[in-house]
Amino acid sequence: MLSKLKRLFNRGDRARRLEPLVDDERDLSWLDPPKDLLDVTGWDRYWLEHVRHGLGPPLFDMFCDDRGLVTVMNDEGMTSVLCVGSGISQEPKALAEAGFKVVALDLSPQAIEIARGFQFPAEGFKFFCEPGSRRPGGRVDFVVGNCLDSTVCPGLFDVIIERRTAQLFFGRDIGSVLGSLAQRLGQDGIFVSHCHDAAWKPPASPRHFTKSWFRENGWTIWSGGPGRKPPGRVAWLSTSTG
Repeated sequence: MLSKLKRLFNRGDRARRLEPLVDDERDLSWLDPPKDLLDVTGWDRYWLEHVRHGLGPPLFDMFCDDRGLVTVMNDEGMTSVLCVGSGISQEPKALAEAGFKVVALDLSPQAIEIARGFQFPAEGFKFFCEPGSRRPGGRVDFVVGNCLDSTVCPGLFDVIIERRTAQLFFGRDIGSVLGSLAQRLGQDGIFVSHCHDAAWKPPASPRHFTKSWFRENGWTIWSGGPGRKPPGRVAWLSTSTG
């Protein structure tokens, strides 16, 4: 099946315009993450089904914007990034094209294989970064592993990015995830935590599921500007809705 999925998503513009194939289905349980968040087989199924239904990297990367982060990293002389729970995201490839040493870590072997094999289009870089921010010397390594195991990709890294991953543990043991990741971050590093509040409705404020942990643990919360990065480790938080 995986070879068919690769062919499906290596068709240039046509692949990026694929329509979701879910209209006639009654069982949509594949849309939900596995109940056991450490179930490798469940995550493999999750990613394979999403891609099989036409829900590929462009969808999962629609809220990624690294323009400000790349600027700060260059200003601060930062070079290394750990993307945690990266799934099939192409963000690691974009950051590598910006000149950084990137590690993409995910529990699912199938997700890592799809992410690695996806044909990242030349124009794809501009969806993550400013076109002029390409730099030589970058690379991306794809690693299969459990982010709760601090011996996997131990770092230390200048930047850690988790997008919509730690929030899955909200109401369970979110501190174990964030604490394990924090061990991998350098003393002046940036922890990017992106949460998605799919249930948000105005006039309420969108929820950021990891913010309270950072506050309770004394982190400086910084939005990326204006001015230089504050000293020490900072949490760069963002929320998407929809």
